[in-house]
Amino acid sequence: MKFSHIILFILGLQSLCFSQRFVEPDRMKSFNVTVNYPEYTVKTQMLKDPKKFTPNVDLTYHWYTSQKIIETKGGFDGKLLHGYYKSFYLNDQLFESGEFRYGIKKGEWKNWYTDGKIKEITNWKNGKKTGKYALYSNFGVIMATGTFKKDLLTGNFKTYDTFGKLSSVRKYKKGKEIIKEEKVKKEKKPKEQKENSAEPKKEKEKGKIRNKEITSPENKASDDTTNIKKANTKKPNASKSKSDKKQSNPSNPNAPVKEKKSFGEKLKSLFKGTSKKEEPKTDKKPNITI
Repeated sequence: MKFSHIILFILGLQSLCFSQRFVEPDRMKSFNVTVNYPEYTVKTQMLKDPKKFTPNVDLTYHWYTSQKIIETKGGFDGKLLHGYYKSFYLNDQLFESGEFRYGIKKGEWKNWYTDGKIKEITNWKNGKKTGKYALYSNFGVIMATGTFKKDLLTGNFKTYDTFGKLSSVRKYKKGKEIIKEEKVKKEKKPKEQKENSAEPKKEKEKGKIRNKEITSPENKASDDTTNIKKANTKKPNASKSKSDKKQSNPSNPNAPVKEKKSFGEKLKSLFKGTSKKEEPKTDKKPNITI
């Protein structure tokens, strides 16, 4: 019993749906139309009454007149297509399918080859390509993928070889390809300049190391000995220069210049003086009186 109730409930829903879909001919916005071309046939819908509005200059409108479907950018002069759109090859294979809304494309559109293999998939929003895009070869192999935004490629656009392997990736922004600037390799001259600029630093560091080596105790001792030798060699010249300075007396140039004796010479002269004075005392004989 429960199963039968479920079936009745489903049938009731279907009847309600069909009753809602049915619209009286006078109230229909669009009606079906078939257009035959030498290579394919189109089945679509168009507005019953003409739509009064100012068309967008940037959009392409599809409209019907005299058993023809015409595409015009920025305007129209007939009844706009409004509803589904399907076209077929002469072998009854699908050629193209999509949807129109007041003459402009909307949603997903697909194209097929004559053998029924998918050819192209595009997405539309407000009459402009917006969303994912894919292109296939007649063997059913992917050839290209990308993304559109307002009819302009954005992001990565990938292409594939005949085997479906990725062959190239290009990046787009607002329909323009972004080309990365290759980094130019630096010439040798700037490098040499850097090396030359680094040499003074190395020399400074070497100089610091040398100064440290000079200030070591062993080097100090050797430096002291060399300084003493230099001082000994320079002393005579210094004494001569001092004597020359003493001799050149500006007030009395003819006056004799007294030479200063060293401490050792003074001691020698003192010893000599005492010996001379004592000698006559020793030479004198004592006077003996009888």
